[in-house]
Amino acid sequence: MKIVVADAPGFKASVDAITSLVEEGVFEITKAGIYLKAMDPSQISMVSFSMPKEAFVEFNVDEERKIGLDIEQLSSVLARGARGEKVELGAEDGRFVVRFVGDKKKRTFKIPILDIGEGIQKEPKIEYKNHVKITAEAFREVLKDAKLVSSHIRLSLTPNEFVAEVKGDSGDARAEFEKDNKDITELKAGADAKATFPLQYLEDITKASPGNEVVTIFIDTDRPLKIEYKILGASVTYYLAPRIESD
Repeated sequence: MKIVVADAPGFKASVDAITSLVEEGVFEITKAGIYLKAMDPSQISMVSFSMPKEAFVEFNVDEERKIGLDIEQLSSVLARGARGEKVELGAEDGRFVVRFVGDKKKRTFKIPILDIGEGIQKEPKIEYKNHVKITAEAFREVLKDAKLVSSHIRLSLTPNEFVAEVKGDSGDARAEFEKDNKDITELKAGADAKATFPLQYLEDITKASPGNEVVTIFIDTDRPLKIEYKILGASVTYYLAPRIESD
C-alpha cells in the first residue's frame, strides 16, 4: 500500500475535521479511497469522512484493509509537515507510516495501529425535507454571537429564512438570514422546522471548515442535525442529536 498526498498541511487540515469530534477511529482503506465513521465519546454526535482516490496524486492499494489509529496522534504527526512537502502513507510491521517527502529530503514517522474493532459501518437513515446552504464563515460568526449568551442554540428554517437564536440568564440573541441573503446560497423548506443543539458541538463540527466553503445544514423538527462540507479533497458529514424541548 502506498498513498501519496500532494500537500502535507492540506492533508492535516482534512484530518482535523475528524479530530474535532473523536480521538480515535478506524480508517477503511479501499481501492476507491479512504473512509471513516466514528462516534464521539458522549455518543451524541457522529462524523463520516471520505476522501476518494482522485484526491491523491498516487493511490496504490492492493487489498482493502481497516486501520485503527489514535487520530489526535496522527494529526500531531501531520502537523510536522511543511508546505511544499508531499505525504506518503503506508503500513509496515504493524505500524502506520507517515513519510514527508521534500526536496532531496525524507522524514518518516511510524505510529501504532490500534485494535479498536470494526468501527461504525452505517450512517443514520434519515430523509431530510429541509436544508440551508450557508458560508462557513457566516455560520461560525453566528455561533460566536450565541456563545456570549447560552450553551445551546435553536436553529430553525421557514420557506423564507434561516434563524439562529439563543436565550440565557444573561440575555437573548437572534440572527436572521433571509432566503436571498448573500451568505445563503440555497434554502429549501417544505414547512417550518426547528430544533435545539449544544453549541460547543456545533463549534467543534464547523471549526475545520474553510471560511469560503459552503456548509449544508439539514434541519427537521426535533431530529438529529446533519451538516456537510468539503475540505481540500475530502467530504465530511456530521450528525448531532437534538435536545428535546417542550414549548
